[in-house]
Amino acid sequence: MTKKEIEQISQRVAELVLSELMYHADTFVIPTSSNSEEDLLAELASTMTQLDFELQRENYEKCTELQQKIKIIENKLKNYK
Repeated sequence: MTKKEIEQISQRVAELVLSELMYHADTFVIPTSSNSEEDLLAELASTMTQLDFELQRENYEKCTELQQKIKIIENKLKNYK
């Protein structure tokens, strides 16, 4: 097996692992009792990262869900101030 083949396999494995982690990311979120501005900003950043990942995978159904979640978080941030 050549180095190029090994590199291709390792990249594919990494993509599959990241894909599964992003797919199940909602189950790993630690619930917070309050929605401080810092918590909302962190959640917004995480959701936007997930959206970018799903766009690259062309998973548009998940993108729609994430866009709705982003709008909700942005509205909370507007009301926070």
